Amino acid sequence: MALPMALTAAAGPAFGALGGKFGLFKNMSPLMANALKQTALGYGTAALSGSRRPAQAAMAAGLTSIPFSYLSAANAAKAFNAANAGTATQEVLRPQSVMKNIPFDQVDVDQGFFMPSQTPTTVMAPTTVPYTAPTVTAQDILFGRTPQAAMMGPSSLDQYVGNQADAMPGFTRTLNPNATSAADQFIFSKEVPGTALEMPTADIFSKPVLDEAGMPTGRFETNFLPTAVSQAAGLYAGRDTPEEEFEAAKRRRRKELAFLYGVDESLIGGEMDNPFYQGAFMNTGGIASLDMEMGGDVSGPGGPKDDMIDAKLSDGEFVMTAKAVENFGNGSRMEGAKRMYKMMNKLDPESEKMGER
Repeated sequence: MALPMALTAAAGPAFGALGGKFGLFKNMSPLMANALKQTALGYGTAALSGSRRPAQAAMAAGLTSIPFSYLSAANAAKAFNAANAGTATQEVLRPQSVMKNIPFDQVDVDQGFFMPSQTPTTVMAPTTVPYTAPTVTAQDILFGRTPQAAMMGPSSLDQYVGNQADAMPGFTRTLNPNATSAADQFIFSKEVPGTALEMPTADIFSKPVLDEAGMPTGRFETNFLPTAVSQAAGLYAGRDTPEEEFEAAKRRRRKELAFLYGVDESLIGGEMDNPFYQGAFMNTGGIASLDMEMGGDVSGPGGPKDDMIDAKLSDGEFVMTAKAVENFGNGSRMEGAKRMYKMMNKLDPESEKMGER
């Protein structure tokens, strides 16, 4: 587990750098990105640890990361909704009716010919309207869904006054009901969109650092728990079966015993078998006798290569396999033994004769 833990400390920045440079995880949902990162770590860890099933380990590591991704997304959604709770306001242009003074010559007014009057006029005036930030769910964050209302925050109104000659692309020109001269005859207004809201993510490689009041400080630290659990699950899934573990243990022990006795591994039959006293050499050929001085064939329990018969040999004696005896007799073990006796008696006249058994 030391390897994946060490990789976790650098996994977040490393994956982030790769994603920023190559777009590896740029357009991928946090759920899939986290699973693929843990899958890659799981495969590498299993392969380096000598697992026979690195692919199976990688799959288990990726699947185990899903609950941690959901918990991270749920916490992120909770923090986002809390930070954007309540109703904000934004200014927009709305039609509004105002009373505009009708200008008259002051001399005529003073002489009583006309009376000052007002007439209703519709203008585009700034209006404050409520704005409610969207509520996101853990599923929105997990699958990378951004609500339409979360694309940007409250907008504002850009406005100035000008005359007939002014022309500003994108601005709406309306009469200024409070104009005092030709210089401020018109109002030029434009709604300025708000800044885009930053959507949270479900990163399982790091976690926010909280202050004493439990509020985020803006700093992050490495989160080892998701990787530790995911990689432990991967190593468990890629482990050897009991049968494979037993065979591996036997191979190790066979090497140890072969080194201890100074013989080839193929001569080690079992933990309690000394190859020099339990007949391990016999299954590679020779003629053996229960009578060390005379020689001859061996009869007893077990098969042709089981080496279940205890035998003590003298220096220079040679053992033949049961198959060799049978083949020497053209398929007959007895005939083969007779021929071998004849060959042995010819080469060693003092050896045991067939009729003496």
